Amino acid sequence: MKSKSSSLRKRLYKIFPASSSGQQLTLADTLNPAPSDDIDGYSSTMSNAIQLSLQVLKEGSAFASKIPYIAPIAGLLLQALTMRDEINQYKGECEEVMRKLIRIAGLVINVGESCRTHKLNEDDLPAGLHAIFKSLQSELDGIKQVLGECAKTRGARSLLLRKDLLGKIKKYDARLANVLEVFQAELLVDIRFAQIADRRDVHRAVPTEITTSIVQPALAPPPPQIFFGRDAELAHIIHIIFTNIGSRPGRIAILGPGGYGKTTLANAVLSHDRVQGHFEDARYFISCESAVSSDALLIQIAKTLGLETILCLDNFESPWDQSSEMKHSIEVLLSRITSLRHVTVLVTMRGAERPGQTEWTQPFLDPLGTIGLTAAKEIWKRIVGSYDDFSEKLIIAVDYVPLAVDLLARLSQVTQPMLLWEEWNSRQTKLIGRGEMHRLSNMEYSIQLSINSHRMTSNPDAKDLLGILSMLPDGLHIKQLNRFKGILVDMDMLPCIQVLQQCSLINMVGDRYQPHPIIRQFCNNQGFTSSTHKTALEGFYISLPLKQRSETYAEMVLEVNNMKGILSNILNSNFAVHPKLFDAIIASTEFCITIGDFSTLLINQSVQILLKNNVDVPLLIRVLKVWGRLCYYADDMETAKQKYLEAERWCLSSTMDVNNLHGSILTDLGLVYLCQFLLDEAEATYQKALEIYKASQDILGQGNSHFGLGQAYAGLDKLTEAEASYQKALEFHKAENEDVGLGNDYQGLGETYQKQNKLAEAEASYKNALKFYKMTNEVLGQGNAYLGLAYIYRQSMKLDEAETSYHMALELHIAANDLFGQGIDYQGLGDTYLQMDKVNEAEVSFKKALELKKTANDLVGQGIALNGLGRVHMEKSQLEEAKSVFEEALNIFEKIQGTAWGGQAKDYLDEVLAKMKEVSLESV
Repeated sequence: MKSKSSSLRKRLYKIFPASSSGQQLTLADTLNPAPSDDIDGYSSTMSNAIQLSLQVLKEGSAFASKIPYIAPIAGLLLQALTMRDEINQYKGECEEVMRKLIRIAGLVINVGESCRTHKLNEDDLPAGLHAIFKSLQSELDGIKQVLGECAKTRGARSLLLRKDLLGKIKKYDARLANVLEVFQAELLVDIRFAQIADRRDVHRAVPTEITTSIVQPALAPPPPQIFFGRDAELAHIIHIIFTNIGSRPGRIAILGPGGYGKTTLANAVLSHDRVQGHFEDARYFISCESAVSSDALLIQIAKTLGLETILCLDNFESPWDQSSEMKHSIEVLLSRITSLRHVTVLVTMRGAERPGQTEWTQPFLDPLGTIGLTAAKEIWKRIVGSYDDFSEKLIIAVDYVPLAVDLLARLSQVTQPMLLWEEWNSRQTKLIGRGEMHRLSNMEYSIQLSINSHRMTSNPDAKDLLGILSMLPDGLHIKQLNRFKGILVDMDMLPCIQVLQQCSLINMVGDRYQPHPIIRQFCNNQGFTSSTHKTALEGFYISLPLKQRSETYAEMVLEVNNMKGILSNILNSNFAVHPKLFDAIIASTEFCITIGDFSTLLINQSVQILLKNNVDVPLLIRVLKVWGRLCYYADDMETAKQKYLEAERWCLSSTMDVNNLHGSILTDLGLVYLCQFLLDEAEATYQKALEIYKASQDILGQGNSHFGLGQAYAGLDKLTEAEASYQKALEFHKAENEDVGLGNDYQGLGETYQKQNKLAEAEASYKNALKFYKMTNEVLGQGNAYLGLAYIYRQSMKLDEAETSYHMALELHIAANDLFGQGIDYQGLGDTYLQMDKVNEAEVSFKKALELKKTANDLVGQGIALNGLGRVHMEKSQLEEAKSVFEEALNIFEKIQGTAWGGQAKDYLDEVLAKMKEVSLESV
């Protein structure tokens, strides 16, 4: 059995009999004469329309006694229309108001008549009409008072009040126009809902020509001409639409940041062959961009709803992202649409949150991401017709955001990509636009729409936090939330993060909250961060590397890129304000060395700033020194030597006391000479450093110099002198409690004892080295200590312990990004596996060692790895393969000359050739 409310919706459709021309007429049409040049005729027609309205209202006011709204409204309309003849001074200005009152009267009379005919009560009215009647009653009461003032005002008083009264008339005319439009839309939507709920009954009761004459639907736009990178999302949506289309139409939300192609994807759905074939002309696209209220959205939807329909609500965030009350009314309206059995609903909206009160079809479509290089390249080629290296630089710079790629491609039609790239480096997001301020033609405008959304403006701190996150290259790690709450003490961070995620201004990338790169660039250009928060943030990142590393190591690992980014920003803006800035840069660089991060960008930037601003020489020497150290650990010995020698020149030319700095430069330079096998130069450099430190009674410096001499003597096979130097270094480093130095000293002693075949002493020394390296979180040092232990265990035939130690060394060398060490680890594993008769594992390890040695351009290491592979082939009796590999190794050793490994390769080759000859004779 149909509800009374459903009957009312259908009854409201049949308003007045059709005219002789076949057009359906309403009372509003009959009582709404069009303005005419014939003033007297128009006035007469208007008077007749008012008289007819008054007559119908008087006769019909009793029929609505069960609907409490209608009788008071009819009474107010009667009073307002009656006043027309009493108004003399403002009759012309009030005519438009009267016309709207007549049209409203027609609608009210129709509703009242339908209620009387179908014996409906207040509860039977659709919810939307209740709100309309309340609003209408208030507006009519106000207009009645204004018309009363107009009727009473005469003579000189009329002149005094004219401006005020005309303003009131104009205001109420506009308000009545809005009420009238919403009233009509509400009636129309309810009728459409009734049609869709019971199609057969509607077709019997309602003439088709009425439905088609009421609205002109917003048909789907043409298919997108350029559509790349969204095939998976398109297939997902089409699958959802047609999976249960008969019983459970899809309710699909396309979410994501501005400029990611949500509207384009929706258009692709509406123009898809299957969708066109099924829905035919009932494919409707509504832009909600200008609909900022439920009333405005209602009017748009009323123009579109048909029978079996696919309805796309584009930019749905515009009406939805409002105050709680407004958001609720929009969600109620959307739920009314999505409750219909024959309407498939597709919504596009900025953000990551779907509106409530609608059961969205699962599996949900994930918020849109960027499109990738291949798709971005196809978009560019389709628009421009050509593609070059600068085109690729541009699309990489905007991280493949579809709108940005599209706009830059269109700009490149008139400006060479090379010139655009130059502009990008200075203007960045300001470049991405085509003049007019529109979300589809200006990237910054599109981003600003999201930032100006209701959710963002309701929480001003969210914008500040977005600015802060944009300053951080790595964003905010979830483990750092509590730390940042202490830094940004006046900000409630969690609600801010929630709002930023809801608006798709930040995403969770791994364990970090990060804005998209293009949003970060925009925010940095705009300067969203308050000066208070910016100062607090800078203070944190300057102090972080200056603390005890044992206390902050884990935190610095999380913050290393942010730390470098903030320090770089300070360096470029106001370095003079922060006296500890360069100390922080030096300390952060030292930390980066320990984790295998050898980027020179920050340290190079520091040197340029210091040279440009004539800052004190000792500071410049310290920065050059750490630059040399960075290059040393990056295995760039030539650059390291250049930086140390440059620092030494500044020491020698300085009039200030820089002896200790000079000594430290020399000890580091000695290390470079050691790595370049310039052992005599290394010994001389360390002796020079030792004399400087003795003169200044620098205990730590003397310890470091003795350690360097130990390294030089060990390389020169002066093992007794080497052991004595390491013991002296231990003595000085213990006096200073220098844990890193102690680790290095024990490591050197272990290597010396290893060469002397004192395996027990070597093992003890390596274990001591490992202990001190762990205390100081020296990743590379730990790897080297495990490598030494592995060798001792292999020599002692403790092969299981050797295998474990090699794996530990490998793990640490990978963490330290030490390719050279990794190659040695794999080489050692290969040797160990051969001893354990694990030939296949040995082969894998030697191949990996060879690959790493090639990457590190280590010719000696390549030859040694080839020797190992040859031995594997010998074990497998693969003599031809063994011969080929040993010959390759021998060729390498002959090129570099002067190494004992070449002799070993020749011995192996001779052995293989002998076996091959033996096999050949046996076969004969």
